[in-house]
Amino acid sequence: MGPTCLQACPAGLYGKNCQHSCLCRNGGNCDPILGQCTCPEGWTGLACENECLPGHHGAGCRLNCSCLNGGTCDRLTGHCRCPTGWTGDKCQSPCVSGMFGVHCEEHCACRKGATCHHVTGACLCPPGWRGSHCEQACPRGWFGEACAQRCHCPPGASCHHVSGECHCPPGFTGPGCEQACQPGTFGKDCEHPCQCPGETWACHPASGACVCAAGYHGTDCQQRCPSGRYGPGCEQICKCLNGGTCDPATGACYCPAGFLGADCSLACPQGRFGPSCAHVCTCGQGAACDPVSGTCICPPGKTGGHCERGCPQDRFGKGCEHKCACRNGGLCHATNGSCSCPLGWMGPHCEHACPAGRYGAACLLECSCQNNGSCEPTSGACLCGPGFYGQACEDTCPAGFHGSGCQRVCECQQGAPCDPVSGRCLCPAGFHGQFCERGCKPGFFGDGCLQQCNCPTGVPCDPISGLCLCPPGRAGTTCDLDCRRGRFGPGCALRCDCGGGADCDPISGQCHCVDSYTGPTCREVPTQLSSIRPAPQHSSSKAMKH
Repeated sequence: MGPTCLQACPAGLYGKNCQHSCLCRNGGNCDPILGQCTCPEGWTGLACENECLPGHHGAGCRLNCSCLNGGTCDRLTGHCRCPTGWTGDKCQSPCVSGMFGVHCEEHCACRKGATCHHVTGACLCPPGWRGSHCEQACPRGWFGEACAQRCHCPPGASCHHVSGECHCPPGFTGPGCEQACQPGTFGKDCEHPCQCPGETWACHPASGACVCAAGYHGTDCQQRCPSGRYGPGCEQICKCLNGGTCDPATGACYCPAGFLGADCSLACPQGRFGPSCAHVCTCGQGAACDPVSGTCICPPGKTGGHCERGCPQDRFGKGCEHKCACRNGGLCHATNGSCSCPLGWMGPHCEHACPAGRYGAACLLECSCQNNGSCEPTSGACLCGPGFYGQACEDTCPAGFHGSGCQRVCECQQGAPCDPVSGRCLCPAGFHGQFCERGCKPGFFGDGCLQQCNCPTGVPCDPISGLCLCPPGRAGTTCDLDCRRGRFGPGCALRCDCGGGADCDPISGQCHCVDSYTGPTCREVPTQLSSIRPAPQHSSSKAMKH
């Protein structure tokens, strides 16, 4: 601004001729040309209107704080403000031992050399102590860190509140007072030597009074415990099983051959025998041995000193004592005697042949034979009955053959077929007899000539159809009709061949001429009349069936 434009805008103004007012706040300076704000420490934003966010400081809040452990920094200077319990230029260090609180200025009030928490000041008691200032020992029965461990001492004995070591009563020692004083010692912590005479005597572990040693009894403690008894005064009863003996002093069991365990209750594991089960059985696979002697105990189906042999083919069971009961070639199982039947047999002892329609192992398979064919019980092959052949007896004998295997030839005449099973001739209509060699008797017709003709007396019938074979001049189903005009002969089957309007005889077919016509067919005219009457133009063919 100014007459020579050499003067900068005064504070608070910017732009051409310094006409615009700066918008910067909180001590921010604006650029005299553009008006952009330059914010002081601790402020940011277009108009320096925002304080620095946590973790940032300095001009324009462009610097990152480096405070640790939850410390915050001054938004202007960046100096760290440490939380309770922490110190250092970056709050990187907890309070030194014995100090706590804000700026670590407070002193701990703990006893027994305990330290306190650097934030709260709470005392961190050493093992065996408790209380707000660690001034109290653990209660009776508890010990250790935070007094959280339970003592493992016998009833009436207390433990050290720090180490948990038991304060044992006289006669006992060990971490849990679980051990009686060693022979020859007694009293508190087992510190006193016994004063008893001889090895057969022992002193009471608490009082030191002399008594008989374990395994001895009597007034002078010279007698060993009787069998089945042990311990001080021989008052305890031995607990050994299976013939085991016990040590007269401790009661420990000495097991006989074949047995193991603290009380000899366990037999030798399979495959072992003898004293302490030290020997290995030499029996075959699956066989056990006597745990005492090692003698092999063979399973069913095995025999021999080492069970190395199977039963003979007709024997089975334990020691191969039982005789097999399988029949018809069946094999019996050496273990249980169950029968394995050959093909074609079934039943517990293979005593039943396969029923009709079944074959194979245990007769489980179903035959596939047709037309009443039977099947071979072993392989299932079909055995065809007369009249059939084929793998499943599905085919009938070809024409002209019959019988088993279709091997026999039919003997029928007239080209008649025969029954494929029996060979009986199946005669066509009009024939009968064993070989169809005879025609029907007069008055009969049809299959087997069994049907009776229905014709008038003396009139035969067709042996096949039974139709009446009418005599010349007669027609109809029962020959009860005369021939129609123009017809003649047997069954009126022939046509007359007469001319000149003549009719013919219904039996012989002979023409009956009229109007002076002559000749066999009445087609001839007498000579004297030929000039008067022309010869007839119509003529018939020769007599013919129609």
